[in-house]
Amino acid sequence: MQEYLIGEYIKKMTVKDIIQYAQKNNVLIDECDATILLIYAKKYYKEFISGNPTEIIRELKNKLSVNTFKEAYKMYIEAKMKYLK
Repeated sequence: MQEYLIGEYIKKMTVKDIIQYAQKNNVLIDECDATILLIYAKKYYKEFISGNPTEIIRELKNKLSVNTFKEAYKMYIEAKMKYLK
């Protein structure tokens, strides 16, 4: 059920949502990095929720700025621990 609800939420997300979420967490992110994160979230959300996203994370590490990757990965781990126990 959680996977479905998360999927429905992600389908509606925009680049602006990513930027605002980052700002809310005191992280500055540019539109390019936000676009990459949105594309990967929409395409691979199931792997991030219940799969093994190791390869996807490696790809993101090479595509995002160092700071954006570091902060996004940190937020991902925190969210996964909080919401997907």
